[in-house]
Amino acid sequence: MAIFPNTDRRTVLAGAGAAALTAGLPDALTSPARRMFPRGFRWGASTAGHQIEGNDTNSDLWLMENLPASTYKERAGDADDSYHRFPDDIALLKAIGLNAYRFSIEWSRIEPDPGAFSLAELDYYKRLIAALRHAGIDPVVTFFHVAAPRWFAEKGGWLNQESPDLFARYCDRAARALGDGIAFACTINEPQVGLTYRTFAPDYFKAQDEKQARVHAEAARRTGSDRFVTMDYPDIKGMTPQLISAHAKSFAAIKAAAPHVPTGVTLNLVDFEPGNAGSPFRALRQAAYGTWMSAAKAHGDFVGVQTYRQVPIPGPGAPLPPLPTMPFVEPKDQGEMIKQPTALRNMVEYAYEQTGKPVFVTENGLETDDDRRRAWYIPQVLAGLNEAIAKGVPVIGYLHWSLLDNFEWAQGFKPKFGLASVDHTTFKRTLKPSAAVYGRIARSNAL
Repeated sequence: MAIFPNTDRRTVLAGAGAAALTAGLPDALTSPARRMFPRGFRWGASTAGHQIEGNDTNSDLWLMENLPASTYKERAGDADDSYHRFPDDIALLKAIGLNAYRFSIEWSRIEPDPGAFSLAELDYYKRLIAALRHAGIDPVVTFFHVAAPRWFAEKGGWLNQESPDLFARYCDRAARALGDGIAFACTINEPQVGLTYRTFAPDYFKAQDEKQARVHAEAARRTGSDRFVTMDYPDIKGMTPQLISAHAKSFAAIKAAAPHVPTGVTLNLVDFEPGNAGSPFRALRQAAYGTWMSAAKAHGDFVGVQTYRQVPIPGPGAPLPPLPTMPFVEPKDQGEMIKQPTALRNMVEYAYEQTGKPVFVTENGLETDDDRRRAWYIPQVLAGLNEAIAKGVPVIGYLHWSLLDNFEWAQGFKPKFGLASVDHTTFKRTLKPSAAVYGRIARSNAL
């Protein structure tokens, strides 16, 4: 998932079997007056290379996961072995009835050493893209999703003043090799997520940042570098100017190599809402998102919205109504109560208001071991998205996070976001009942 890697937040069914799983669905799916989505709407799922491919050994995070003082609960290891089993993943997409798939190409595989590009790895991603096209599925390609080459971190990562040019060089090479098959391109995944969380919860991150500084210092010592900087590094403010420049330069590079490919940045947008009268939630939104909204507006054909949570922000006035209750959730469990389905609608409308760009929901989903919750959540969140579209927001599509239960960064394999589970001994994929719920909506393009 596109969560900040070190926070606490976050086979095939067919025929009669899938039909049986849709029994007793919410009324929104069975009402004769169905709510349609636009013609050509993309229905899909999202993943990220480091989280599903396995053995991303040239990456900065592979080193971080394997340090004795690692902040990761476990190692990615083989992950879901999607590097070797992507045909199985495409079969899942087809079985659900989806027409788009967002995945990342891994910079550390394509450019394992500075300026040395692997033709074999580029050919691998060509085969994946061709297989998706053959299956009638649009490839939505993310060029950077958290994990970077180890050499890049050794050069100071996104604190390095040369990092935007280094990233643009890689994007140029990859887009020239792969651009003919790409349907949509995402430059950088959630480049501001660390800034967002430190904006509204700075005290929470103080102790964590101190630990991260120590672990990164150990990585620098082990690699013999002056500094070793990953996306976990505490100085997100220092990284932000380079990340903004990298987005602008990579957007230009991708468009020069593949002018036909709509390209944008994906942003993690927590839905800050008022908890009391006089809440400063709008000021918090501006502080957390304003810089990146401007960047998305200046350099992008669309803005990718990735929303999971709704957080009430206190104010000096009287309390406002509490968050609505949800099935299978105890109201006292605020960690679960903030996973409100209305959050996505609110942030889709906000992103369009701020940028004027078409919106692509590049991630949204629910972390839960109880798939009944996911089966309830999907129609609810899509009803809200349909409302935003009815208000005039141009929405390209909806990509559910995630296709598979996968490696969720510092939390390891425990968090479950997938439409399919994965047996990490056999790597067998098994679709969950929620996949049938989602598939019925996608196939009919309607609620």
